[in-house]
Amino acid sequence: MTGIVSYELADSVATIALDDGKVNVLGPAMQSAINEALDRAEADSAKAVVLAGNSRVFSGGFDLAVFQSGDPAAALGMLSGGFELSVRTLTFPVPVIIAATGPAIATGSFLLCSADHRVGGPKSRCQAIEVAIGMTIPISAIEMMRMRLTPAAFQRATALASTYVGDEAIAAGWLDEIVDADQVLSRAQQVAQEAATTLNAGAHLATKLKARESALNAIRAGIDGLAQEFTLG
Repeated sequence: MTGIVSYELADSVATIALDDGKVNVLGPAMQSAINEALDRAEADSAKAVVLAGNSRVFSGGFDLAVFQSGDPAAALGMLSGGFELSVRTLTFPVPVIIAATGPAIATGSFLLCSADHRVGGPKSRCQAIEVAIGMTIPISAIEMMRMRLTPAAFQRATALASTYVGDEAIAAGWLDEIVDADQVLSRAQQVAQEAATTLNAGAHLATKLKARESALNAIRAGIDGLAQEFTLG
């Protein structure tokens, strides 16, 4: 583990907490640290995983400094790595529960779409902000939102960068439940513990892979076509 991601295993539930001291940007270092923690969860035979943010935010999205660096290979690598992380979450062998301890913005919101259950707080703002800041949403991200959001929310989220919070976030499909802010992590761990003790892991994985097959194929096609979709440089 690095200093930006912590790992704890308790009662077969692995809790992976993101905290870069700021807004948990999903740059190369954070992506690598999360993947390392997921590797450890698999090695520990964890029966469920909780992915949590810090006290301020779940994640503010990709590291804009990488996009602004003038290095197209680095930008493409960050994009690809972020979407590969979502694919890994969608196909992880045990349930993945997200504790949205604060806002989930841009790629943070796409990762939110990739978990099996999402717990948020009253101020857990969900937003695909890209079109508001002059960026085109990648196909892979569009397919993640298409999979989880209602049709109306999907259109507003992609075309208008609409913000969802509270009950609207649940109704739209961003979150599954909302609890008091100081209960988000503990509730996510409770859901994970329930899943760990009641679900058959093999059946869980086989079923979600079937249910998500078409979305995963579309997301994979988007990842494979990133270099053609964007000219970064």
